[in-house]
Amino acid sequence: MGTTILLVDDDVGARRTLAALLQRFGFRVIEAEDGPEALITAKTLVPDIVLSDYNMPGMNGAALLRELRRSLPALASVPFILFSGYIDHWTGTAEDPAPDVVLSKPVTVERLLGEINAVLKRRRSSQAAVQAQPAI
Repeated sequence: MGTTILLVDDDVGARRTLAALLQRFGFRVIEAEDGPEALITAKTLVPDIVLSDYNMPGMNGAALLRELRRSLPALASVPFILFSGYIDHWTGTAEDPAPDVVLSKPVTVERLLGEINAVLKRRRSSQAAVQAQPAI
């Protein structure tokens, strides 16, 4: 399979539906039901992108993003898409790392796939630029 997405959502039905949809478009999907499970999963598998719900018990999407960036340096450049029916723009503090994209639910398949492809393209471009720099 191609790109690996870590999909985090406490709503089992929504998560499974979205996972099946993403798999139909060729993505490998690893599911986590909450932030703590996502952190454990990310330690053993570095995904190409994280797609997380915002409103989850115990650890919301903003806290998950903060913990991923702080405690797992390998995920510092992994794109993070936050989706929620409760927010339509980033509301974090200045100290919080901002997600690459914030999507408001409901989101169309076309918009979701477009955002996923756009952040992955930006990541590949930035990685290529770093690799192209001459060694000192």
